[in-house]
Amino acid sequence: MSEDIPQKIKVLARSDPNESRSDRTTLVASALDVGVLRDQFKVFMRSLQSILDVGEETAQGFQLAEIQFSAELTGTGEFRLLGTGVGLQASSAITFVLQRRSA
Repeated sequence: MSEDIPQKIKVLARSDPNESRSDRTTLVASALDVGVLRDQFKVFMRSLQSILDVGEETAQGFQLAEIQFSAELTGTGEFRLLGTGVGLQASSAITFVLQRRSA
C-alpha cells in the first residue's frame, strides 16, 4: 500500500453497538484497518444487491431509477442498514444513493 494512503481510519462510534439509540450513549474512538472496512463494505453491498436483484423481477413494467438508504458504521467496521424510527439521531449516518447505469 502506498505511504500516501492511510492504512487505518478513525471511527467514532457507540461503545456498545447493540444499545438502543434512545439510550444515553458512550462514544469511543477506534482506528480501523482500511482492509477490514473494505471487506465489510463489500459484504454489505453484496447483500443489498441481492435485494435489488429480486426487485427487478417484480417491478412489472417499471424500472427502478434510484435508491437511497442510510447506514451506520460500528466501531468494529460493520455496516448496518438504518431502519425507520431512527430520525435525527442518525445525523452522522452514511447515506448511499444508487442510480441505474445508463444503457
